[in-house]
Amino acid sequence: MRATSKLTTLTEAVRLVQPGSSLSFSGFGHAGHPLAFVRELIRQGTDDLTLHAIAECWPAEFLVANGRVSRINLSNLMFEGLGRCRAISRAVEEGEVAVDDHSHLALSLRLLAGAWNVPFLPVRSMAGSDLVAVQTGVAPKYAQVRSPFTDNEVGAVAALRPDVAVIHVNQADEQGNGIVSGAISVIDAQVRAARKVVVTAERIVSADEITAANQVVTVPGIFVDAVVHTPYGAHPGGMYDEYDEDSAAMSTYYEASRSRQALVDYFAEHLFGHADHASYLNALGSRRLFSLRVDPALKIARGTK
Repeated sequence: MRATSKLTTLTEAVRLVQPGSSLSFSGFGHAGHPLAFVRELIRQGTDDLTLHAIAECWPAEFLVANGRVSRINLSNLMFEGLGRCRAISRAVEEGEVAVDDHSHLALSLRLLAGAWNVPFLPVRSMAGSDLVAVQTGVAPKYAQVRSPFTDNEVGAVAALRPDVAVIHVNQADEQGNGIVSGAISVIDAQVRAARKVVVTAERIVSADEITAANQVVTVPGIFVDAVVHTPYGAHPGGMYDEYDEDSAAMSTYYEASRSRQALVDYFAEHLFGHADHASYLNALGSRRLFSLRVDPALKIARGTK
């Protein structure tokens, strides 16, 4: 019996995220973020979100800038090569968003504990620092516990289970079996910890093509609830083996982030001015998009000087 396709539209996939949900996104630095999904999430007005963010700077920044986020469990949110995430910094400084800070390892282990369905995992990082002394989350993130094997105490971090994980992949089949080229960050933990998983994909390929490369499948379809075809879905960020980051577009945003009014104008033009992802890509134009495509051998864009 043939399995029912999980392919859907971006509009329908975003409706899996309810107001008040917790989210975790793929990507690290300027690459691999499901930003087409994030833009649609903002258009639909879904708010009061909690983010579990290892390094998802662009999704977090866009959502915070539009007032969609109430709380962030984070380990590092910054724009590498540009500077701090100004909208997030401003929102935290003015008390609009609550944050609970972690080391990268500690937040990764919290998601891994959720993936393994255990209440906590031991950790040595963060001990003795303000990352432990300052706990502002709804529930405690860290505690000292006695080892069951010795009299020693060890740090432990509590499990996290996002309501929805959104993962951008290079290719996927209709069942959501997805392949990510290059670094995968903590995708393994995110898809296993989340209650629902949405895959957005640069390309939809046949199940036979996925089977032929089954040793490198990053996201097993058994965990996936919805699959959406979103070419250039990580723009203005890049996607390894597909296209480079759009430095000019990122700089345009970064300049706008200096003030709230400039951000209102930026999103009016680059997000709310487009009914959907196709309209967004049409505005960028095929020449610009093609200039970002990477050389298959060098993995850098032909149009990059």
